Amino acid sequence: MKKLFIAALLVASLSTFAQKKSGVDKALNKMTTELSLTADQQAKLKPLMEEQAALKEETKANPDHAEENKAKAKALGKQINQVFTAEQIELRNSLKEKEKAEKAAKQANAQ
Repeated sequence: MKKLFIAALLVASLSTFAQKKSGVDKALNKMTTELSLTADQQAKLKPLMEEQAALKEETKANPDHAEENKAKAKALGKQINQVFTAEQIELRNSLKEKEKAEKAAKQANAQ
């Protein structure tokens, strides 16, 4: 019975890990398309984005570490921005603003 429980726990953790990975891959693919990232930029961004996703998960699991993780996330954000060109940063900021406006409009329509 104990072995079955451990096996089930292992399968559950692996599937969670795979989902997190696919989320990072999906975000990286979207970013690559929107910002025309080079292969070198993709290679530099992927581990940073994986670390960012792990931080989010860790914050959800341990809310006590939220402030500490917020500081780490800010540092990661700076590292991520260093990978982009000036034009890509400009485009990324405008896309973020557009998404924010669309989200706000959606929420206003829902109410």
